[in-house]
Amino acid sequence: MRKLIAFSLTAVLLFTGLVGIGGMSADAAGVSKYIDVTGYDPKVDYMAAIKRALKDGSPYAMQVGAIYEQQRNFKIDEMGLEQTKTDYFTKYTSAKEILAAIEAAEGKKPKYTGEDLDLLSRIIYAEAGCSWFPDWVQRLVGSVVLNRVTSAYYPNTIREVIYQPGQYSPTWDGSIYKTPDSRTIANARYLLENGSVCPANVVGQNSVITGSGVYRSYYDSVLGTTIYFCYL
Repeated sequence: MRKLIAFSLTAVLLFTGLVGIGGMSADAAGVSKYIDVTGYDPKVDYMAAIKRALKDGSPYAMQVGAIYEQQRNFKIDEMGLEQTKTDYFTKYTSAKEILAAIEAAEGKKPKYTGEDLDLLSRIIYAEAGCSWFPDWVQRLVGSVVLNRVTSAYYPNTIREVIYQPGQYSPTWDGSIYKTPDSRTIANARYLLENGSVCPANVVGQNSVITGSGVYRSYYDSVLGTTIYFCYL
């Protein structure tokens, strides 16, 4: 119920503020700047909604944008999303400043292609696709690939790293052609957008200890095997 109430409030504010009131300030419209949002709509893309409000630029639109930001942060916490919460509306005072900050933050995201996402998802799924494997293991598998791409000792692209002779068995046993599930794709996308989740010199993943030592390991109690993530 609280999700619906909070969303309905925002919807009403948008309708009356952006359509009927125009440039009226938030205080004049009877909207307190101290509104504490306690709900959200899981279907709403709140960052897109924030941008729409900011493009209006009026004081009232700024208030609505601030509400959207609160709802977005609440949604991230409640749904456990792998996204970064923001505080643009407490840091900046104008729509122009906030839009510039959003664009700067989005510009920092690493660029990747559809093929990168597909290949990284496939190798993660082939190596750690079992339903009982936790997300952190999948992300470490993908992180090893990304760390190799940036290492001077390995090729420079995701495709070349994965298909480097003698490295990843799924490329010769055919398991890389299995279709990855949505969870694996989400973990691969997270890595491509946020980078490796382990130190840059963790470039080994094997069933035996290699390199200079173990960063982390995972014992698969179902299959009775262990995956070691090792330093160079």
